[in-house]
This record gives sequence, C-alpha cells and structure tokens, in this order.
Amino acid sequence: MKSGSTKDADASLSSQESGKSETRYNVPALEKGLDILELLARTSGPLNLTAIATARGRSTGEIYRVLQYLDHSGYIARAEYSDTYSLSMKMFHLSHDNPPMRTLTAAAVPIMEELAARTGQSCHLGVLDRVNVTIVATITSPLPIIYTVRLGAQFPAWETSSGILLCSFQQDEERRSLFAGLAQLIDQDAMKALLAKMEEVSKAGYEERPSIRIAGIINLSFPVRDRLNRVIAALTVPYLPQRASITSLDEVRVMARQAAGDLSQALGFRPSE
Repeated sequence: MKSGSTKDADASLSSQESGKSETRYNVPALEKGLDILELLARTSGPLNLTAIATARGRSTGEIYRVLQYLDHSGYIARAEYSDTYSLSMKMFHLSHDNPPMRTLTAAAVPIMEELAARTGQSCHLGVLDRVNVTIVATITSPLPIIYTVRLGAQFPAWETSSGILLCSFQQDEERRSLFAGLAQLIDQDAMKALLAKMEEVSKAGYEERPSIRIAGIINLSFPVRDRLNRVIAALTVPYLPQRASITSLDEVRVMARQAAGDLSQALGFRPSE
C-alpha cells in the first residue's frame, strides 16, 4: 500500500513538472475506462484488445478487466465473431438524457422541422448500430393523415432504406465488421441481393424504393456526413402520397437531398469544389 502511494505521488509530481493540468486525485481504473471510450468513439471501426492496448500505450493485462466491465455494463459491445469491441448505443441514450450533448440531433431537428413543413411529409434520422438502424430523431408531417417512425425504434439494417444506405457508405474496416455480423443473420442469396443494392445506392448517392413494410410508402433516404466526410446518419422521408399532398415526389426528393446537405454542413462537412 505504501509503495502504491509513493508511486501515485511521484506520478502527480511528474505531471506538475511537465506542465500538464493538475488533478487532485488519480483514479487509474476510471482513466483507463475513459481512455477506452474516447478511443472507440474516435475510431471508425471496432478494435480488438491488442489494438486498444497499443493505441493507449498500455499492456493488454492493464485494460483487460476494464474492457470486461465496460462490456458487462453495456457501454461497449464485443463482437464474438471477431473478438473486437465498439461503442454500444448506451452512450447515445445517456446523451439524450442531457440535451446539451445532443450534437447530431440538435443540429438535425430544426432542419427536419423545416423539411416536414415544406414537404408536408414526415421524416426521420437513423444511425447504424452494428447490424441495426436506430432512429435518433423524428419529425411528424403537419397533414391530418400521417406516417411516422417512433423515436428510438430499431430495425434490421438490410430491411430498411436507411440501413441499406448506411451500409453502402461504410468505410472498409467498418464494412468488414458489418458483413461478418450480417453473415450470422442472413443467407447467401439475401447477402448477394444486399450487395447488389448497396452497389446501386453507392453509385446513385441515395436510396429510393417502395417500403417493404408499409404498402404505398416510398422511402427517400440521403446520407448525412461529418467533417471527416464519413456518413454518420441517414435522413429519410417516407413519402406518403395523398390528396392533401402539397409537394410531389420529385419535389420532395430535391428538398430532402438539400436538407441532408444542410445538416452535413452544419456538422462541419465541406463539399469539395
């Protein structure tokens, strides 16, 4: 115990001498846990134990138990097929308990509200959560007859326009992890059909097709990018044609594309010349 206290005191003194910000207490386990969460939040794909340890300059033995606890607590998720770790949606749900932290939805809601008002259509924002899509924001049509998706709802990515669009724009490492997960859930024929659709969507730059869940709905889904040009969300309008419609499908397509672009720029994305 005495040896540990001396080591902590030496570390504190070293920190002060090196000009780093002074902290009153050292909490090694908490520091390791926060380091892991920050690393996974800033990394595009999942990481295994060795990669996490290397990135944080620690041994695997130092962080193994911390990883197990974070996984058990639901803050991170371990993919059994690859033994890698990624952030779960728990951090997202916690952030929604604290409105100032809602960077994505705070930027999205006013743009989506304007889109719904101008088009007379509902719209929603989805993000990829492993092999599912989670709805993180939703705005209801102002018209008397509406179709909307519940906030927090989850759907298999391969069965939704939002999910297929998000799958289509995943980076290489993320795509490998995604396919490994999908291979556990869908057969080869379904995978081939998904790959063909993803190729089509990536070329077109957006997804449009009749809903496979609700007859009469045509889904229009556009990518939302961050400042690093990563597609982090899908803005989707489930177009419901009706007598009271104030805009055509063609007009809604243009407006939805513009709204996704406006949201991307609000998040720091700058389109190339």
